[in-house]
Amino acid sequence: MADTKISALTAATAAAAANELAINEAGTSKKLTVAQIATFVGPTVISGATGAANQGGAGTVTIQLLTADNAVTTVETIMSTTGLVVGTYLFEYFIVWRSGTTTVGASFAVDYTGTVTRVRATRHYQTTGAAAATGVSDGTSAVLTGTLVEHMSTVTDNGALGPNTGVASITEDQFDHVRGIIVVSTSANLNLSMTGEGNGAVTAKADSMLILTRLA
Repeated sequence: MADTKISALTAATAAAAANELAINEAGTSKKLTVAQIATFVGPTVISGATGAANQGGAGTVTIQLLTADNAVTTVETIMSTTGLVVGTYLFEYFIVWRSGTTTVGASFAVDYTGTVTRVRATRHYQTTGAAAATGVSDGTSAVLTGTLVEHMSTVTDNGALGPNTGVASITEDQFDHVRGIIVVSTSANLNLSMTGEGNGAVTAKADSMLILTRLA
């Protein structure tokens, strides 16, 4: 059997998580499973506010889904993705949120707890503005010609994206898209924080999510 070519082995009907493969690790023969390979190449799916990122190479993806509402006033981390390795990442947060008062908007920030070489983050959100910016988030736009999508941006780690000036309705979901690129030179955690304008009450809703892609 030791002299049998791989091409002469019986073909497996299908790949299974427990199937084992031979590898060479720094000159030492070892084995790993198909499940370990699947974990390495991703995507890794995190259910909840905190979880470990995929630590694979370029092209690997981490998807994180917030599974419960999180009401905040002062600055609070609403999603934490732990254990990023050194590299370049594209992050996209799709945030569903509500405010307790029409005159209270929300602010977000993307914070890396390690060393950052470069970061650029932009927040986009639909507003009530038809011809000029208002800063008032509008979860539903029924204007025939459409309303404005306004944005805020930063080139600073943990730089504030907001607050905006309020919401059109406290009973409908607002939907914000925060995206950007970050280059990190130490392994650490990527956090998304949220706060209400003037410490007013706002809530990050379940089903908010992150798609994190390692580029290099």
